[in-house]
Amino acid sequence: MKVSDIAGLPIQAGAALRGARLFHPDGVLAKGTLTRMAADGVGLPIADSDVVARVSKGVGMPGTVPDVLGLAIRMPPHPGDHAPWDVLLASAAGTNPIARTIPFPARALGSAVLSSLQPLHHDGGSWWLRARVAPETPQASVSLENFHKQINGAGLVFDIEQAHGTGPFKPLARLTLSEPADEADYPNIGFDPTVNTTRDVDPEPNWLSGTRKLAYRYSRKGRAAEG
Repeated sequence: MKVSDIAGLPIQAGAALRGARLFHPDGVLAKGTLTRMAADGVGLPIADSDVVARVSKGVGMPGTVPDVLGLAIRMPPHPGDHAPWDVLLASAAGTNPIARTIPFPARALGSAVLSSLQPLHHDGGSWWLRARVAPETPQASVSLENFHKQINGAGLVFDIEQAHGTGPFKPLARLTLSEPADEADYPNIGFDPTVNTTRDVDPEPNWLSGTRKLAYRYSRKGRAAEG
């Protein structure tokens, strides 16, 4: 048995015991659309598309108790790709170059700033992602009940921005979640940005991506999820 296999056993066991993801076990799956706001060719190659997304709580804290919020987005494969493109964001301590790497509990959807936590290498540069609930979305708590209510109502809308290195964040796309997804259509869906990516976009640094890849893999094994 490899050292990496031994290191992954606690993650696999934890997911098996929970019967769910070890991290972000509780969430709401929804269908929606991505609308690109940035000019074509500027920054990351996110395009207009239908998507499946999941809004979740990192530790699974009950009700309105603050928790690290997660936003997982699955885009369809780009032309020539065989796999979909998964992008994951989590509520962070802030937006400066250090704070954006630190997961942090959020008290409300409206005040949460979600970050990619690590940059994405594309076109010779490092790009960061962040997402915030659109201003027109009502301020509300971080309960799963509220996530359902927003999606079933006017929709849950996120403004997604990108930054090149330590540069300023600029609009990239708008995500609108407008319809609950039938869990039966996506049994044990497993979002994994280390495996499901598009050409010319790679999470960095490599050592961190390798660690995350192991964590996702063993979490999937524990709950017998799809890729």
